[in-house]
Amino acid sequence: MKPNYRKPAPERPLSSSVLPGPDETAAIVPAAGRGLRLPGSVAKQFQILAGKPLFHHCLLRIARTGLVGRIVLALPPGTDPPELPDGLEADVRTVEGGARRQDSVRNGLNLLGEDISWVVVHDGARPLVTPDLIERCLIGAAETGAAIAALPVVDTVKTGDAEGFIKATRPREGLWLAQTPQAARRELLARAMEWADANDFEGTDEAALLEAVGVRVKLVEGSAQNIKVTTPGDIERAARLMELEQGAEAEAST
Repeated sequence: MKPNYRKPAPERPLSSSVLPGPDETAAIVPAAGRGLRLPGSVAKQFQILAGKPLFHHCLLRIARTGLVGRIVLALPPGTDPPELPDGLEADVRTVEGGARRQDSVRNGLNLLGEDISWVVVHDGARPLVTPDLIERCLIGAAETGAAIAALPVVDTVKTGDAEGFIKATRPREGLWLAQTPQAARRELLARAMEWADANDFEGTDEAALLEAVGVRVKLVEGSAQNIKVTTPGDIERAARLMELEQGAEAEAST
């Protein structure tokens, strides 16, 4: 079945005055998971998508924004530094990840110097992120301190019981599905990490950690194409979406 590729609507012009400079902005790409739901001889972040390892697409798309001067790639413990893609216009460093996502992000934060004021965290398994979405998340963070890409829930939400029956129907108003990028002022994210370590708190993403210390995180509308590769069918779906994306770009340039 052909995937539904929706070309992003034109955005209003963005003001560069609210964007932090690339010399003070870094990205952390957590890619330290084992990806057990995507079987293969290598972990999912190293599996091939459109001729490149999955994480290469993330690095290239982040770097090509020109908004990020440094990228830290968090890899599974014991992994040799991988070959990086050609054409990266950013300083890429690798760090050993941890057992949890927040451990990997914390290790990445520790590798950044005090010259970095802003951090963008993006899943190494989301290869279809667009420069526009990264930019809008950074603008949202620059305005409020932190921002997250997310999609409003459009389907009816049910909760179930232990026997597999509907327990309740929940209103979907105000519900969002979290994605990445998630951007924040570095000092806020570092403080959230320190608090989580001290209080044995585990968050499923950076926004959850920031919320826990009282930071208001701005919602930035994400993209249905910004999928997270999790199961075998997702690789094929991502490849088709990339083809459609390239076709739309070629059509727009003619």
